[in-house]
Amino acid sequence: MKKSAWICAAVLLMVAFLPKLAVAGTKINFGLKAGVSMSNVKWSDDDGEEKALWKPTFGVFAQFGINETLAIQPELNYLTMGEMWEGVDGVTWKEVYTQNYLWIPILIKARLTKEGPVVPNVFAGPAVGILLSGRYIYTEDGTEVDNESVKDWYKSVDFGAVLGVGAEFPMSTFRLIADLRYYLGLSQASDYPEHTLKNNALIFAIGAAF
Repeated sequence: MKKSAWICAAVLLMVAFLPKLAVAGTKINFGLKAGVSMSNVKWSDDDGEEKALWKPTFGVFAQFGINETLAIQPELNYLTMGEMWEGVDGVTWKEVYTQNYLWIPILIKARLTKEGPVVPNVFAGPAVGILLSGRYIYTEDGTEVDNESVKDWYKSVDFGAVLGVGAEFPMSTFRLIADLRYYLGLSQASDYPEHTLKNNALIFAIGAAF
């Protein structure tokens, strides 16, 4: 709970600070991006047999330039967390659990060079996930046997931290971007106190900033 409170406070402070940056005349860029996430939740009854879940992700962002090398980058993303099991036991079966979030990172980005054909960067910051839906899907031999909402199994808000590296490729009218990031969930994602569940995801995305 203490970690969640600190992350929430940090996000609120940074969001409150953004309008002041805009008024101060800082350079502002907007962009969009899309990619893929590889998630695998960590939970107390983990049997080690689950597999990572690959899902598409997409979103929009803004960059508020503090100076030539530092920027604050808030984002709005659609991100799926979860895991799956599969095997053969008379039939080929698969179980998939998903949690779909409106995912809001607030990142501090540092460019390692000011200009050039490739501008590498590193970034970090807190992130908040607002639960949109949760589903359980079970299939046998490719046929769907069960598909139900399990949104009430999970807490409505997830808190965590983001660490990542990226690169910008300046073009004539925009900047092509690519980044690889790791999301470490720090709060309890399950709504059942007897099970400890925390989200994790490795995310790769490409996009453009204008």
